[in-house]
Amino acid sequence: MSDDIPIRDLNDIWRQQSSLNAKAGIDTAELGRRLRLAEESGDPAALAEIKLTVGRWIKNYLDALSAECHELQETLYWKHWYAEARAGRQHELNDIQNARVEVTDMLFFWVSLCQLLGLEVEDVLRLYAKKLTINHRRQDQQRTQAEHADHEHENRNVT
Repeated sequence: MSDDIPIRDLNDIWRQQSSLNAKAGIDTAELGRRLRLAEESGDPAALAEIKLTVGRWIKNYLDALSAECHELQETLYWKHWYAEARAGRQHELNDIQNARVEVTDMLFFWVSLCQLLGLEVEDVLRLYAKKLTINHRRQDQQRTQAEHADHEHENRNVT
């Protein structure tokens, strides 16, 4: 395979990730489609079955995403017992190139999670825009963490 796979936008990323996942033995896009169809069908048994399958894969991808987060953390001098941290450098980024690769690795798993949930690029853009409005409102109102639970219902309206 060529090292130059053309990626121009999120739609290309979605297609490539779906292909890569299928190559690894999991069709995330198909599972997401099946989840959406089961939701629309109103068949509780079909929905329960696909929710269990998707849930298992979400757990697998969350574990992988968590590992990538840990690998990104390793690009910092965060361990308090080492000389760098004791010298006040615990937040210093010590491997910029690897940090960039790790956040890119996170994107692989994030897209896979989106696909498992039946989200297409357009869905993510729409949901992001709606959630961005909520987050701006939260900042504008200078909400506190103690108030968080009082406003969590806002997320239920993000569709």
